[in-house]
Amino acid sequence: MQKTHAFAILVPVPEEHLLSGLETIAAQLDADDLPPNHVPKVAFGSMDFEVFGAAEKLRSGQAVEVLIYASHAKGDQPLNPQVTWRGLYVGSVGSRRGRYPGKAMYRPKSTATDSPTWAVFWEVQGLEPLKMPLSIGSLRGKDKKTNYQARFLPDGPVLIEFP
Repeated sequence: MQKTHAFAILVPVPEEHLLSGLETIAAQLDADDLPPNHVPKVAFGSMDFEVFGAAEKLRSGQAVEVLIYASHAKGDQPLNPQVTWRGLYVGSVGSRRGRYPGKAMYRPKSTATDSPTWAVFWEVQGLEPLKMPLSIGSLRGKDKKTNYQARFLPDGPVLIEFP
């Protein structure tokens, strides 16, 4: 799948779900019942269906770079927030009564206790930690004239200019 450079998505995800997402990918890679050309993915929930609806319209069937801020991280956090994970957004699906309508194997195990309250589930391939963190203050909202403030913390997904 080709990747668009027209925009990217900045999104906060709890760190425990990101770590569990790596296990989700590993389980798919180890599964015997999946076709050999299967590309592992992870589905995360969100209430921001408008943002993902806009992403669907703009992406024209292409993958979109996702920059992830690990929220609720353990340990000391830098004074200026940083993106520490990335992935490729490959689509979203509406929830079914707040739950993921696809196969459970795409959801991180850490989300099993989440209340069924999500409006949409966004799917990402290639989830991985960044080798070098990226300052959120170096990013700019889509069609905005200035970068985010140095201490800006995303409280939900936002469309941004491709970095």
